[in-house]
Amino acid sequence: MTLFLFFDDSFFFNLGLFCIGFYLTVSIFFGVFCSNSQELAFPNILPAFLFFSTFILVFIFFTISLDIAPPIQVSSFFLFNQLFLIIFLVASILTLVITRSFISCYKISKFEYDLFFSFVILGSICLCFADDFLQIYLAIELQSLCLYVFATFNRNSEFSTESGLKYFVFGAIISCFLLLGFYFIYFSFGSTSLEILFSLIKDSNDSVFFLGSTFVLLALFFKVGAVPFHFWLCDVYDGSLLSVTLLFSAVPKIIIFCLLIKLFLIVNVEFQNFWSPLFLFSGVLSIVVGSVSALFQKRLKRLLAYSTISHTGFILLALIAVSPASTKAMVFYLVVYSLLTLLIFSLLIFVTCSLVKFPGYLVNWTANGVKNITLICTLSLTLFSIAGIPPLVGFFSKFFILSSVVSSGFFITATIVVVISSIGCFYYVRLIKMFFFTKQSKNGFWVSSTRNSSLDVAISVLFFFNVFFIFKPELLSLFSLVASLSII
Repeated sequence: MTLFLFFDDSFFFNLGLFCIGFYLTVSIFFGVFCSNSQELAFPNILPAFLFFSTFILVFIFFTISLDIAPPIQVSSFFLFNQLFLIIFLVASILTLVITRSFISCYKISKFEYDLFFSFVILGSICLCFADDFLQIYLAIELQSLCLYVFATFNRNSEFSTESGLKYFVFGAIISCFLLLGFYFIYFSFGSTSLEILFSLIKDSNDSVFFLGSTFVLLALFFKVGAVPFHFWLCDVYDGSLLSVTLLFSAVPKIIIFCLLIKLFLIVNVEFQNFWSPLFLFSGVLSIVVGSVSALFQKRLKRLLAYSTISHTGFILLALIAVSPASTKAMVFYLVVYSLLTLLIFSLLIFVTCSLVKFPGYLVNWTANGVKNITLICTLSLTLFSIAGIPPLVGFFSKFFILSSVVSSGFFITATIVVVISSIGCFYYVRLIKMFFFTKQSKNGFWVSSTRNSSLDVAISVLFFFNVFFIFKPELLSLFSLVASLSII
């Protein structure tokens, strides 16, 4: 079955890339010649054009072919790349819509914000379709350099500057690890092409190759914030602007997980027995560290950072087995996690825009301190979903991951994950207890409507997906199934 056959498959994709490239060129020239002008300071046409470019790229969804045919070469995984690109672009558009309210509220009238965001989009698109180590490295660095700037965008905060500098130093070291790993693999086979490596690795037993692949895997663990390379994540989340924290949580990791699948479930599929213990170790440890450490947090963004580490562990558990069920579970969980992250941060931005100040400590979120009962009920249901309480969508994502782990024979691992996740539910329940059963704090606040239609629409759509997914699960299940079958 093919959707909208009268469109050429590459037309909108090329048009969208052209629009983003044109936007980048105009923005750079604007920054050089017009940014200091009071009359022309940050015209509204710049962010509007970025919205237009990203929306054009989303039209790939209407030109995608759903014919399932096993590809022969790595470079022919165009369908798989398109599906992950859809997830990324939808998350990017929702992030732009949600953060626009925050930018207006805090009066961040700096053209560099949208400029760097567009560079993140461009780098992620290049990374998604990269089939050579040199392309992969350049795309990751393009994405990372923009994220370094975003981490220190709040120049008035010393803590933000410190956390951003820490992220930059560790990120530079990890980039060296990544480049060193690519060199070792090139030293073993004399090629940087994934297609050529796919045909050569099958008969290889070179220790240098395993060393290089291990360096690459550790570097990607750092990029997604998995244990034991999570040390940067909490400080960066807590020190950044709320809109930047949302960007870190929901956007860049999607393409990094796509790269993990291509490198270790496709190119290195013959050595599954060697990679599975590493994914298992990092996944379980991420769930344990994320769940236990969050119990002792007093700041909301640090709690969400440890929650992100725990969710990253769940996604990594899907990589311990090479099967359509595990890949489907991973794609399903990644979509659900991204949308729930967008929902909870959109609610936090709603509160921030109402107060013009973010209540960072948990003690601020008390029963009588927060007067908007609709907001509290929506936030509580979102937290229940993230914790995995049925029948909300978060339950199904964790259920599919655990089912794939059990079907792969890791019964003890599944038992440990269930126990730790149950313990981890405590900090979500503690937040809900603060909402409804804690006495009023002197630091409490009244949340009124921000009267921002785009933010209200985004919250409504995401909340509807969270609550009513059980009545219409076919679309997301079909999407995940197509992604899993496209790499067989």
